Amino acid sequence: MEETSINHWHTKSIEEVAKAFGTSLENGLPDAEVETRRTGYNELSADGGAEWVKIMIRQSKDVMNWIFFGLAIVCFVLADYVTGAMLTFISVLNLYLGFSQEYAAEQTLAALRNLSSPMADVIRDGKEQTIPSRNIIPGDILLVKEGDSVAADARLFNVSNLEADEALLTGESVPVSKKLVVLDREDEPLGDRINMLYSSTLISKGRGKAIVTSIGMQTEIGKVAAKLNDPQSDRTQLQRSLDKMYIFLLSVSVLCVIIVLATVKFKPNYDVGMYAITTALSLLPAGLTTVMTLTLVLGGKEMTRHKAVVRKLKCLETLGSVTNIFSDKTGTLTMAKMVVVRFWTLNEGYFYVTPKGLAPVGDVYRTFEQIPDKASDDPNAVLVDKKNGLTIDMTRLIECSALCNMSSIYPREDNDSLISIEDMDEKGNADKMASNDWVGSGAPTEVALQVFAYKFGMGKPDLTDNNWEILLEYQFDSSIKRMSTVCLNKETNQLIVFTKGAAERIVDLCTVRSEDVPVILEKVEILAAKGLRVMAMSYRVLDEIKDPIASLADETFLQQFNRDSVEKDLTFVGLTGIYDPPRPESRKAVNEAHRAGISVHMLTGDHEVTATAIAKEINILDVRTMSDEMIRDCVMTGTTIDAMTDEQLDALPQLPLVVARCSPETKVKMIQASSRRHNISAMTGDGVNDSPSLRIADVGISMGLNGSDVAKQASDIVLTDDNFATIIRAIAEGRRIYQNMQRFLLYYWIVLLATALMLLICLVIRDPENNTAAPFSTLQMIFLFIAFTPPASELSTQPATSTIMRQPPRPSKESIFNKEIIIDTITYSLALCAISVVALFVPLYTIGNGVEGINCDSQYRNQMIPGSCDSFFRGRATLFIVVTLGAIVIMIHNRSFRDSEWNLAGLKRSFKSRTIRYTFLFDIVCLCVFLYVDVVAIDGFRMLGITWEWGLVIGLLIALIVFGEIFKWFKRSYMKPLENAIIIED
Repeated sequence: MEETSINHWHTKSIEEVAKAFGTSLENGLPDAEVETRRTGYNELSADGGAEWVKIMIRQSKDVMNWIFFGLAIVCFVLADYVTGAMLTFISVLNLYLGFSQEYAAEQTLAALRNLSSPMADVIRDGKEQTIPSRNIIPGDILLVKEGDSVAADARLFNVSNLEADEALLTGESVPVSKKLVVLDREDEPLGDRINMLYSSTLISKGRGKAIVTSIGMQTEIGKVAAKLNDPQSDRTQLQRSLDKMYIFLLSVSVLCVIIVLATVKFKPNYDVGMYAITTALSLLPAGLTTVMTLTLVLGGKEMTRHKAVVRKLKCLETLGSVTNIFSDKTGTLTMAKMVVVRFWTLNEGYFYVTPKGLAPVGDVYRTFEQIPDKASDDPNAVLVDKKNGLTIDMTRLIECSALCNMSSIYPREDNDSLISIEDMDEKGNADKMASNDWVGSGAPTEVALQVFAYKFGMGKPDLTDNNWEILLEYQFDSSIKRMSTVCLNKETNQLIVFTKGAAERIVDLCTVRSEDVPVILEKVEILAAKGLRVMAMSYRVLDEIKDPIASLADETFLQQFNRDSVEKDLTFVGLTGIYDPPRPESRKAVNEAHRAGISVHMLTGDHEVTATAIAKEINILDVRTMSDEMIRDCVMTGTTIDAMTDEQLDALPQLPLVVARCSPETKVKMIQASSRRHNISAMTGDGVNDSPSLRIADVGISMGLNGSDVAKQASDIVLTDDNFATIIRAIAEGRRIYQNMQRFLLYYWIVLLATALMLLICLVIRDPENNTAAPFSTLQMIFLFIAFTPPASELSTQPATSTIMRQPPRPSKESIFNKEIIIDTITYSLALCAISVVALFVPLYTIGNGVEGINCDSQYRNQMIPGSCDSFFRGRATLFIVVTLGAIVIMIHNRSFRDSEWNLAGLKRSFKSRTIRYTFLFDIVCLCVFLYVDVVAIDGFRMLGITWEWGLVIGLLIALIVFGEIFKWFKRSYMKPLENAIIIED
């Protein structure tokens, strides 16, 4: 298919476009032909170069690799070819590991982005389908609605109040109103092509249908290589902190080298040079930032298992600090399985509707002025004849429910055709229809009203197939909380506007007797107190058309109407009460949030009384601990909040826990108010108007099932199940990831600091010529790098502690090295350093009298007095074993900041850990080879095998274990408990 710019589809008629692509406006493309027609996928090509090359270039810039390589060159210059070769190997290995880990991380991130990528609605084989936008091909019939990101360039053939934000392409901030016209000029500017839609632009209003004309790189957005989503992984605050830490450690290592050289007045020999290199190595944690990045990415992948797709890695750090959750009600805290259970008219009173879920069946009972939980509770309830017993008010209410409604319902087994009640068997078989046999398409509230109309045999298809035609649609506007349609009754030739919405907004537009207004509002309160979402229904006869065909053929006829002119002087007909049951897990999730020190706020468009009833049911408002006055203070309307100044809002003792009649602007104001209180807030949203609040929230959470593409793109996390409980699981997972990063870094700091301190202390050890004698050989230091890594990886994948969601949120400004981490680092480092010094000094001054040989590392076999270096080499071996195995002891201590890890339960965990078992086995085997194979021990690692020193090793390791347990007992006894003292029953 030729490119759009060549065909100029905006200058073609609908018929010409459809013929060119061989598609049907009603049925779309046949499914069987899609793959044979496909010439490519609807995606932008890579932005130049193979990704693995870029990763390799980034890894080659790692300063650590160059430091290792530089030290290797120094070793080669000093003729220590074994150590030089090992350092070169470490440099190459670090480069490879860094590359492989980052490549795997990029692959994982790409997979996560695909999970949250936009979907598109199309018609194929006469069925509406939701498919990944990359699978669209030219000729597809594309369906768009408010909040969608347009999936491809397309020629419109059906519009309803359609407006598109094309600022991405044109720079024009005002949305473009789309029209069904044929343009003359082939070079018409993009912003003036009002009959076209363009890929990646946003539908800001209305709905429409269009024929896809270009995909992928052939679209206008593809031509300028623009991207709506930036796929580059964002660096987190912690990653930036680690970059600074690298610079700090590098500076300290240089300082330590200078100190070592200064002890010999900068006249080093081979042994002193090796000492300097060993000291530098002791402070350089190779590959630390790469491992940290991988930990974050794998954490994001784990969260995907919990149905939370992470779009931005930085939110993994922020999740552990969340103090407030601002959540939508419908579909998040509730099941979004709405059903009309009651309605009320001014003249007939209350009616009860038997709920059957989405199944369009059920009896209707008139209960007059009573409002029982079910019809059987009211002996005076009268069964309504749904065909012949409807009054004019009831009829208008049902017509409004059906026609002022953009939803539809389908039988699950036959999606391509709508069913009317007449098509079903008579009573008996109809009642057996289960809710699961039906599928709703559209907003849950509208689906519930459509099902309600179907129960009377007056669903939208039934009405439009007979005497009704919908001419104009004024979509639901969250700022005015209503929607309207202008319809033609072909039987009477009357134009009638149907309007539904929030009762207090509709009543103001109706010509209602003043004495009836308080009655209506009282009924609203009564229904809302039952936890029902209350919708008011109204209508108005606009005009009678003598010649409908001629009038509608005139393009200017419908242009005379606008929203303000039709939504006035309405006739009030009644109220509907829609029930949306809370999710079974919502109450438990709210309680878990409270235990974790997190405040939960519900923001809803419902009436204040309805919102209060639901909030009580799921324990956002705890009736056991809150008085009626406290509850009233915790519930406010969006209108009230919008009218308040920032100062007035900040003066409130606390932000309201329930906000009813909430608008998108109210959400923004609530987030801003929370931020001024220095809270860390998570905000949920699904509509296009929620994007501002999602962007400014610390963690923006969009809905994957019912959320708009715009909301998803503005968010940090996408919930694939739209469930509030998933937010709590995500926070718990975020806390686990952050806690593991603390453990991982704590362990690294302990072993690095202990080793560096020990090397500086051992500068006092001198040979007979007053030269320094390094406590570690360079090869030993390189092996320690290898030995330290598996325990670190074990800490980075620890499961969450049982108390993690009973701890208060972490302060957002708190460094990852908080007070307790710093105390642990210093304490454990000093302990490890102390036993290391003992391990070296005891053999050194027991077997001999210090270092009795000269230049033992380079001249061991050439000493004038044989064995003069033995005490030093055996002390070095003892030290090497203690540090190697002591690192495992420290890792086990670090699995918990305060709980014992050397009790029976902790030992069982350790024995079950494959990492600990294999690391211990690997270390023991390597140590035996390094110690007892002479050529390896003496010429390689510069040490000797030991005998009685094994008892010293065991004793020192036991001392380290006991010290750690006593230290934790002291912290448990005298430090502030980590857990909240909140006890909440589910």
